[in-house]
Amino acid sequence: MPKSHGQPKPIEAHMESSKSEEREETDSPPVPQENEHEPEAAADAEILQSDDWWNPSAPAPDWSEPVTEAPAEDVIPAKETGTADVYFCGHTSLFPLNRALQAIAKEKLTGLLRSSWDEEPIDLFARDGQIVLVTTRDPDLYCSETPAALTDIDSVVVDRARNQQREKGTPFFLTLAREESIAREQAVELMQHYGQELFSELWTAPRAWIMFEKNADLLTDVAEMPGEANVNDWALETLRLVPDPDQPANFDPTSIPAYTKDGFEQVQKLKLISEEARFASRFNGARSVQQIAKNLRLDLKSARQLLFRFLALEIVECWPASTAAKPQQQGFFQRLGRSSRRDR
Repeated sequence: MPKSHGQPKPIEAHMESSKSEEREETDSPPVPQENEHEPEAAADAEILQSDDWWNPSAPAPDWSEPVTEAPAEDVIPAKETGTADVYFCGHTSLFPLNRALQAIAKEKLTGLLRSSWDEEPIDLFARDGQIVLVTTRDPDLYCSETPAALTDIDSVVVDRARNQQREKGTPFFLTLAREESIAREQAVELMQHYGQELFSELWTAPRAWIMFEKNADLLTDVAEMPGEANVNDWALETLRLVPDPDQPANFDPTSIPAYTKDGFEQVQKLKLISEEARFASRFNGARSVQQIAKNLRLDLKSARQLLFRFLALEIVECWPASTAAKPQQQGFFQRLGRSSRRDR
């Protein structure tokens, strides 16, 4: 028989040990199940703490210096710097004045057209595509003379109005009208005349920088002023005020003026004076400026002035004489048939 590895325990001893274990279980309270997960939660907390080791701790305050807070009334909110709503800009050598005026009328723009040149900038105010007025901060450039309508007004009052134009740009005629020194209708006529005369200086400026800013608030100071709806006729009136445009170096009396794509339709809508209408009626793409002047019995200086207006409005463009249509060469039999018909 194989030997046993140990002595077997007696049955009584086994029963006593089992009873003692039962008593211990009944004496000790049961452990809830949720406490069994506490070690795992504690371990997770230790992991989170270990992951946050890189977070910088808040610096300790310097107790040697008192902590002061800025009062609410001393805190000034930062203002947002607004940018001008520029609709177009450029030099007149690349972006002519006429196209700027056409853009204002076509797009019904409201704002300020500023022209910077050798003198003080010239400002043109527009409302819904209509021209309101033209002004500048230089009252002497605006009106160097004393109009007859102001001869009976105290010179101190006029000088004060001129100084206000120098500061704000408001035409001094408008200031005098608001002070009831002159009638409002009279002030409007004076502003229209001297405004067009001022703008006419830009047509012969060698190079000016123009910029249109869309801003309705700019017209609050001239809200009572009426607007000119027909921009083309207004521009033509300013061109008539150009005394004697300088003859360009490339001006050729033998050049041939011809209507542009929209020129013929545009000229029919203009309010032309008699000499302008006669001059425009001679444009056929074959006659030179010299021939037109001869037919109308005009000197070349007058013809050049008239041509300058139509060129500035982009109604016509001049072509070299070499591009004129030449008479078609006829063959021998064509000339023979023509002579035989003439003999009949």
